[in-house]
Amino acid sequence: MEMNDQNKETQNQLIEYLQSYFLGVGFNELKDLIIEKNNCIMCGTCSSLCPRIGMNEKEPTLLNYDPECSTCFRYCPRTYFPEDLFIKQLFYNGVNKNYALGYYQKAIAAKSNDENVLTFAQNGGIVSTLLIHALETGLIDGVLLTDKDNHWYPKPTIARTSDEILSCAGSKYTIAPSIVPYKDAVYDLKLKKLAFVGMPCQIRAVRKLQLLSPLSEEYGKFKLIIGLYCSSNYSYDLMKLFVQGQLRVPLNKVNKIDISRGRFIVYMQNGLTKEVPIKETKKYFWPGCQSCRDYAAEFADISIGSVGVSQNDWNGILLRTDMGTSLFNDALKAKKIILSHAIDLDKIEREAMRKKTKVPQIDAKLLDTIQLLNISDSEVKIYTTIMSLGNATEPILSKILNMERGELREVLQKLKQRGWIIAPNGSYSAVNPTTVINDEVNELKQNFFKNIDKLKTEALTKLEALYVKNNSCQLRFDDKV
Repeated sequence: MEMNDQNKETQNQLIEYLQSYFLGVGFNELKDLIIEKNNCIMCGTCSSLCPRIGMNEKEPTLLNYDPECSTCFRYCPRTYFPEDLFIKQLFYNGVNKNYALGYYQKAIAAKSNDENVLTFAQNGGIVSTLLIHALETGLIDGVLLTDKDNHWYPKPTIARTSDEILSCAGSKYTIAPSIVPYKDAVYDLKLKKLAFVGMPCQIRAVRKLQLLSPLSEEYGKFKLIIGLYCSSNYSYDLMKLFVQGQLRVPLNKVNKIDISRGRFIVYMQNGLTKEVPIKETKKYFWPGCQSCRDYAAEFADISIGSVGVSQNDWNGILLRTDMGTSLFNDALKAKKIILSHAIDLDKIEREAMRKKTKVPQIDAKLLDTIQLLNISDSEVKIYTTIMSLGNATEPILSKILNMERGELREVLQKLKQRGWIIAPNGSYSAVNPTTVINDEVNELKQNFFKNIDKLKTEALTKLEALYVKNNSCQLRFDDKV
């Protein structure tokens, strides 16, 4: 797709932000706003771009002084990511637009036509097949992937051969700093054309790097981004404490782990399986996943998962960009892929909608405090729901909140008038609560001082006159009235 003037302007806006080296922020701000708020996803972007930042098992850490160059802050996937601008850059007007799924050109089911790939694959082997095809046709010369050791501990790596790609096949179900090897791909291996496979949240960092890499103008160009469907990811405690500790399955005896139809399934090397309801694993969810609303990897070139197909050895696929569609069609033409149109798109949409509309409950103490502003329960609930969703249309809000459209519209209008929400394009967004509360406090102050003036100038004067008139015989010379 040739870039038009509008897209060029969009790209320039993004580049201008990514080149803002002197924002006056650094790792301390990243720690305060992202890491300590349990919003870090351990993608490894910050430590890959800055030698002063390291990674432990739980979070990035500062190893040396902080020059406040702001690189870690700007490229973090959880900081500024102007979705509208990236949408204009990646997609054109003719693609399907879906609130839950994002933009896509085509939804299909497929599986690899290579028996060797299917031996290693988690499901239909499409990820591995596309990567190998991209490598063999020269589209890429390396892939950032996540491998594992014998104890299922994640190992971010760079694959440069088909065998290395196949060795990384299969879902790990453990949070991993998959972008850490990016610096090695640039500085040590000097790879020019990269692919990335990862979670929806990680892709936001990779899109920033694709647009403008702070490490090199020549090396490390991302040509292909494949996203995996993700409802939530886990800490390594899932393996260590749950699989090995509670299920009593030694990690070095695990052959495969899968989540299917509401069950968490462990396949052992001896052919036996153990499975439990997925709800038993929820306490191991990674904290940073709780605020993520992207199930279907909306900013990938291709999004792939096992949902939406009738058999586990197939993949449900959303072809999004021209790059993704072109690669898939080329692999199909080369007979490396078997295609099927038997895909349940509604099922993928339901899963995506469940994640996108996940709204945290307001605790009673917070509700009581906010109601000091003389605001109703429904107004608070709608405001915090919009805040949680990022943005939402009236029909979506009506469905989530189970409210009649008329009642909802009335409350939305009140919130707009108070300056708590805005709706520039028919989609409602929450105004920053700092602005909201400060405005409300200022109004309370103004009203308070107005009331004081009224008490002094109106009520006190009249009450004094009334008191003197009826109690003059009790007044002494030195009484103050």
